[in-house]
Order: sequence, then structure tokens, then C-alpha cells
Amino acid sequence: MAKTKPIKCKCGNTWMPLDVPTNKEWNFVSPMPDKDGNVTITRMASWTCPECGKSKTGAKGKTKGEFKEEDTPKYKIEYAISSGEKFNISELAEETGFDIENIKKIIPMYIKKKNLKGKIDGDFFIPG
Repeated sequence: MAKTKPIKCKCGNTWMPLDVPTNKEWNFVSPMPDKDGNVTITRMASWTCPECGKSKTGAKGKTKGEFKEEDTPKYKIEYAISSGEKFNISELAEETGFDIENIKKIIPMYIKKKNLKGKIDGDFFIPG
């Protein structure tokens, strides 16, 4: 990932974006291309300061189109649920960085939102 700057908390603590685990990540796509026609994509994130425990939001990195939608946790969860195939929830949790309980909360919301059928059976999601 190109161009990373340190994250600075109000308490004075500073860390590099990749040194502290993120709470949430998302992409911000610049609405205007540069003079060469390239669009800047900023990977935004939120962290919990290891020193004071407060939440801090900032840029994890910037690049010209190198972020892939397929690498985002949201895409991985949506793809797994809508694929129509049985999958192991703990494997999906490990792949996305969420804990199993959060994945088990996300699945029913996604099923309702997309009007899909399926159920959680133990550690597996079974489409139906």
C-alpha cells in the first residue's frame, strides 16, 4: 500500500497505521481524477488508541486504484452468504478478521436485507 502517515491521538500517542489493529476499514474514492485521469483511493480506518483507549479515525493508506473490492470483509461475507453454498462460520470469521459471534449476528441481517433463505446450524451457514 502506498503513502502511509503516522496516526496521532489527542493524548499525544503516535503509531503507524499497520502497527495497531483496526476496528473498521472502508474505502474513500476521490470524486475527481488527477491530470492523468487516475482516481485516488484512500483506505480509511478507525483504531482504538493503545495509550488512552479513545477511538481515532484516519487514513490507513492512499493509492491509485490498487484496493480490490474482493479483499474487503463486507465483500467476503456477502459473497459467502449469496453463493448458495454451505460454509464454516469460523473460517469466514478468521478470513474477515471478525469474531464468530459478530458473523453470526451479521448473517441474519444480511439474509433479511437481501431476501435470501438459509440458517445457522452450529458452526455452519446452510443456505435454504
